[in-house]
Formats: sequence, C-alpha cells, structure tokens
Amino acid sequence: MKRVVLMTLAAGLFAIGCGDETPSGSSGSGAPAGSGTAVALADSDLPVSADFEEEAEKGISNSNYKSELDALEKEVDATR
Repeated sequence: MKRVVLMTLAAGLFAIGCGDETPSGSSGSGAPAGSGTAVALADSDLPVSADFEEEAEKGISNSNYKSELDALEKEVDATR
C-alpha cells in the first residue's frame, strides 16, 4: 500500500516537473541528442557464461571459491 502511494506521488511530481519549458542547449524533442538512431545488436555482442569460463578456470580453485563468490556478490550488489 505504501509503495502504491509513493509511486503515485513520484509520478505526480515527475509530471509537474515536466513542463513546456525547453532548457538551453536542448534539441527540443525531450530526447538526448544523438538518441534518434537505434543501435542494432547481434547475439554475438552479448556476453554469455561461456565467454568467461577460461578465465574462471584459471582464477578460481577449491581453496578460494568462497572469497571469489563473495567478491562477485558485492560487485552485483554495488550495481543495484
């Protein structure tokens, strides 16, 4: 319930902040400059676990896997 109220309030404040005024240096479209062209990505551009297997086999062993896992979890949590 609290989340719904907070999200509604945030949406309302966002709508109020989005006026008709165009800041100087803006393209006027509301989109960042240069965002008009979509970038096509191929499947080969996306990293997958197989791309990291060789590095993991060299750097992770039975004696250090717990510390490596902790480091990865911290890295993931830092990006949230």
